[in-house]
Amino acid sequence: MILTYVTHKKWVFKDPGIKIIGLQSPIAYCDIIQGFQGKNKMLLCSENDYNPLDIGKTFDFIGDPLLSGDITKKYMPHIVNDYLKGLDEENRNGLIRSLYSLESILQDSLLLEDLPLAINFDEDLKKLLKYTEIHLDKALLIHPYGIIETVLKIHQTCNLKSVPVICNVAHYLEKQEWQELASLVKEMNLILVVIEFTTKENLTIPKDIPFYFIDNDLIDWY
Repeated sequence: MILTYVTHKKWVFKDPGIKIIGLQSPIAYCDIIQGFQGKNKMLLCSENDYNPLDIGKTFDFIGDPLLSGDITKKYMPHIVNDYLKGLDEENRNGLIRSLYSLESILQDSLLLEDLPLAINFDEDLKKLLKYTEIHLDKALLIHPYGIIETVLKIHQTCNLKSVPVICNVAHYLEKQEWQELASLVKEMNLILVVIEFTTKENLTIPKDIPFYFIDNDLIDWY
């Protein structure tokens, strides 16, 4: 995959792992963030053979893991679909039998009312999961590392084809956590793009993580 910030040298993402884009220039930082958000045309993406790719479909912009609200909510349709797809026949039939039992109890109780009340019933398990407000355990989404790890697991489990993009990771992770995250991303065979507003000297990361830097004068250092 090739990613280009217009008028700058291209970034080539060949292998799985973390790819850090460090930016000292506020102009470059805003351009690139808004490019991933689809608000400008400052980013261009293509396959290795230069067939163009859509930025919005190729990348999954997440933003700051702590400041972007519940960033996992948008994944729930994928999670529900994956759960239902993997649900075995025994458990599926058990859920449907329980639904019919609930329907029977409700119908019987409604007959006791003075008004002619009725309910609409179907076997749509997606509606059931929505009604029960299925969600990820909030206890796992307190620490930034846990949030990032959860996003990566969702991408892997649900076989999402997009590349997650996260900002300001250096605000939250110690050097050891950087190394653990780098190993995790490679084990999952994923690519993770991290955007940091920083100077070249201030960013402390393991040396084996690819680092692409644009300074305050918009000069490329990669």
